[in-house]
Amino acid sequence: MHYVNFAFLILLWLGAGLMTGAPAGRSLKLEAQKYRKRSQELARKSTPYRRMQKFAAGRRQEAMQRDLAESLSYIKNLVVIGRGENMSAQLLLEELSELSKDLGPVFLSMARCIQLFDKETAARQLFEALPFSYAKDIGEFLAGWEDVPPADLLNTVEVYRSALREDRLTRQKRRDEMISDLVYFPVVVNAMAVLMNFIYVAYFLQQKDALSILFN
Repeated sequence: MHYVNFAFLILLWLGAGLMTGAPAGRSLKLEAQKYRKRSQELARKSTPYRRMQKFAAGRRQEAMQRDLAESLSYIKNLVVIGRGENMSAQLLLEELSELSKDLGPVFLSMARCIQLFDKETAARQLFEALPFSYAKDIGEFLAGWEDVPPADLLNTVEVYRSALREDRLTRQKRRDEMISDLVYFPVVVNAMAVLMNFIYVAYFLQQKDALSILFN
């Protein structure tokens, strides 16, 4: 329904422009550019365009979520073998930065903040990259790694892994719903291309007749 309304709006607007006509001396190229610019503005305000932008941002966040899940699994293994208890927060974050593709720069930035004794800024880095409540908590956990009692490390990691899994399932469901809507978007784009071509040809013929009358 959103796509039909969007196409109808474009058709109505451009049709009105053709009915009113343009001065005979006005450049066809300038008129075409004006129609294209206004059509692009309408497209950016449309529901399909906003959904595509949201979809792209969601894909980026999902990649970082996968990195975070793998990082938590790595931390769990460190705790299980007993190595995590003897690691500093800075060393842990530096190792995570080497293992993570999408979150690597974030972990490295956190490690540098820890080196400067700025745990608050370090904890905030992860939340700024992933603006979710669980990311804020995990950021604080990593920044304050050395302050967590060794006996609580494993349970804490498991709690965060569980929260992350639940969030990923919820986001996956929303993503599937969004994809089902976007499946029809190429069809609408093709229809709009045909429509724009028809309108441009009609406008060109109109201007050609006007110029013929003017110079005859």
